[in-house]
Amino acid sequence: MRLFASVVASAVTACGLLTAGAALALAGQPNAAGKAATTILTGQWEYSSRFGPIPLGSDLHCLTEKDVENFNRGICLKRYTCDYQTSEVRDGKIALKGTWTDKKGRVAPITANGSYTPESFTIAANGKTVDGIPMAVTLNAKRVSATCPAS
Repeated sequence: MRLFASVVASAVTACGLLTAGAALALAGQPNAAGKAATTILTGQWEYSSRFGPIPLGSDLHCLTEKDVENFNRGICLKRYTCDYQTSEVRDGKIALKGTWTDKKGRVAPITANGSYTPESFTIAANGKTVDGIPMAVTLNAKRVSATCPAS
């Protein structure tokens, strides 16, 4: 039971990474004219995540223009250093492969694939937690409003 709790906690952390970073990863790459191509739109988004077949819940996030402009940072939070050998988001497809390293120097390999439209995306990530436990996490998101509620 303790191992299961550890695996679920690690999966929740991984989903948190994907949830917080998905907007950054899907922002937009420069097109031939040097301007950012639109991949997803700003507004209120609903995220839902699963660890394997187990639903982990859903929540709402407001994606601002800044979130959409930060593509080059990739999926990564401040407490991790992320290094991707593959980082492609274009033509409705997402492909990421690399590692996340925590502040203790523990490395977690990650591979993520998915698809997107301007108002939805799905990312399936496979890898290992920083503790070496295998994980499979899926994140689905959809835009529910063009505007965000006032804080």
